[in-house]
Amino acid sequence: MRSRFAYCDQPLPQSPGTSEFHIKGEFYRQLAEVVAHHDQKVGGTLLSVLEREGLAEFTSQQFLSSSLYDVLPLPRIVMAIAEVRGFDVHELTTRLGRAAVEGQMKGVYAGFLLRLTTENFVQRFDQVINHFYDFAPVSVTGDGRGARLVRKGIPLCVAEWWSLVTVPFVQVPLGANGARDVKVEWHIAPTGLLRGVAVGEVVWDVVWASSTS
Repeated sequence: MRSRFAYCDQPLPQSPGTSEFHIKGEFYRQLAEVVAHHDQKVGGTLLSVLEREGLAEFTSQQFLSSSLYDVLPLPRIVMAIAEVRGFDVHELTTRLGRAAVEGQMKGVYAGFLLRLTTENFVQRFDQVINHFYDFAPVSVTGDGRGARLVRKGIPLCVAEWWSLVTVPFVQVPLGANGARDVKVEWHIAPTGLLRGVAVGEVVWDVVWASSTS
């Protein structure tokens, strides 16, 4: 059973809340609900683990949906949940990603996600992803039968979590619009240091079969 993400065996490269790599607070607001739920299930053990990892103060703050917050602690918080619940961290992250996209398809990004199809994927998928983060913009190319997605300069300690949690943002909307057998394969390659943090390039290859195939 997998308990850690790739490149997360060492302590955070910078103190929680201080890195220059940010994500919209909306995701931390969602995660706060998940933390509260699982902490109740284990009688407070989760908060103890977050304290041990130096994440409790950061995690307990009030997050604003439209504000930007340090993304580096986020995968570590998910690992803490997996630890106390005895979950496979990859499977947990995939479930969280699916729940997040299903919620977003009823929320502020519903219009975008509900209209995401194999025909417009290359033109549209980067828009929301680039809106969520202030670093490592996503670029997408493709030929109608699939697509390649590239993020350069993504912190290595975030890269695997990001891929796992984001794959459902491809599979669920495309599946709802008729695509079949949507598959995503990715690899991560270290490229050096950026702003004092080890970073790399994440490359996704996305393939699908249309409903008329």
